[in-house]
Amino acid sequence: MAKEQIKELSEERTIERINLQLRAQHFALMVSVTLLILTGLALLYRESALGRLLIALEGGFEARGTIHRVAAGLLMATAFYHLLYILFSRQGHEEFMQMLLTPQDFKDYAATVLYDLGVRAHKPQCARYSYREKFQYWAFAFFVIVMIISGFILWFHDWFFGILPKWAFDVAIAVHSGTGTLLLIVLTLWHLYLVHLRPGRFPIDWSFWDGKISEKQLYEEHPLEYQQLKEKGIL
Repeated sequence: MAKEQIKELSEERTIERINLQLRAQHFALMVSVTLLILTGLALLYRESALGRLLIALEGGFEARGTIHRVAAGLLMATAFYHLLYILFSRQGHEEFMQMLLTPQDFKDYAATVLYDLGVRAHKPQCARYSYREKFQYWAFAFFVIVMIISGFILWFHDWFFGILPKWAFDVAIAVHSGTGTLLLIVLTLWHLYLVHLRPGRFPIDWSFWDGKISEKQLYEEHPLEYQQLKEKGIL
């Protein structure tokens, strides 16, 4: 598309790109993970000034534990519902299929690196989900599964003491706290930057709330999806 045509694309005309189902699941995930990170940090660094401050803000040590378990329950419920959404919803299944990694995603990643280094003149053309969204989705899914399994062992430690050796609990504690820290540093901060804080998006992208994206942003960030919608007559 010529530069003149790109300028004509509307920033006011929008299309709903994320449906209500996905927005509700994302909101539940956002709330649960945020609470788990804050209450988990309070426990992990309970001897520090930050830990004591967080525990005080959370209503005390017992209240912190209650909030952490409620948030864990919300996370597990959200993950289970997401699985049902994928298996028994046509729209959910179609979304999931577009999240599967393909050889093209790795080619796009390499092409993006070359573009960032100035070796390549143009960015790779992205469809509905680029390698960035796919990498985040699968990394987050892996971390959530690890957190649920290790957290479940620690939550019901009295019962698991009868079937697991002592070292299994040491591993569960290390994995749970380490994965939580990685979740905060690598995924959450990376995700926040890519979605809300990078140039062109700062200070916030409201599509997580209303699911809408402008025609111009859709073309600039997902040109192949834009082309598909044009061919279908949706745009």
